[in-house]
Order: sequence, then C-alpha cells, then structure tokens
Amino acid sequence: MIPQDELLQLKSKLLPNGAEPVVDILSQYFQQIEPTQIILQNVPLLILGRHGMIAWIPDNGKLQKSSNPDDILKHLQTFLPSKQTLYLFVNLPELPVPEEVTQVLKEISERHRKRLMLQEKIDAALDARDRQAFLKAVQELQWLNEQENVPSHGRLPDKF
Repeated sequence: MIPQDELLQLKSKLLPNGAEPVVDILSQYFQQIEPTQIILQNVPLLILGRHGMIAWIPDNGKLQKSSNPDDILKHLQTFLPSKQTLYLFVNLPELPVPEEVTQVLKEISERHRKRLMLQEKIDAALDARDRQAFLKAVQELQWLNEQENVPSHGRLPDKF
C-alpha cells in the first residue's frame, strides 16, 4: 500500500498530459496501490512517466494495454472498485526550481544557521557570565534580525 499523501505529492512533479485525474482516482483507492521499482509483467500495472502513461489493466480476464489517458482513466474506474492490487511504477522528474528560488533558500538557510550559532554564543556567554561576549552576540543577533526586516524594495511597516 502506498500512503495517500505520497500519491498526492505526484502532483508536485511534472505530470504527463491527462495524468492529474488518474492520480486523483489512485488517491481514492490508495489502499490497493502498491509502488514498485521494477516493471512487472502479467500484473495490473500503471507506469507514470514524464512523456506519458502506460497501463496494463485486466478487462474480461485479459490484461489490456492502454496509453491514452482517457482509456486509462476508464479502465481504472472499472478495475479499482474490484479491490484488486494495482502496481504503480513512477518515473517523474521533480519540478524545476528557478535559480532565484534556490538562491533565496540558500540565503535563508545561512541566516538560520547564523542565528542558531549566535543563540548558542549567547547561551555560552550567560553560562560563563561573560557580559562582553553576551552583549556582542546579542548585538549581532539584533543586526541580523534588522537585516531580515528590510526587503530589497524598502522597509516593512512595524505593524500591519
């Protein structure tokens, strides 16, 4: 069985045309979906890939091959209520993250790391009763906090 939220996370990937309704129906029957890392033969199987889908779904006792999204959806709507297991092979790339977003995430991570380091310095200075080290670390932390409150287009208001 595949967790339902894992199935829904497929929507955050580059899905082929027509795959969204297929993922929706799979998430309704997640208890019957078994993920696989290999392509199996002679079993109900759905392959989701970047450029399309292929399914082998039983119909009248025979596995029917479908690659048309509408046909796949129709076969799944007939097959899944039967409570049989469907194997799912997923080969989808992640959505590309723009360079600007990656840079912002890196900056935020660095500020967070620096903030944690400064809080550790403050704690150590308090433990050692070192007033100078404490004041210096607090001043650095205040400066860091002030820098985060100033976006590139101007200062945010103190209250909304």
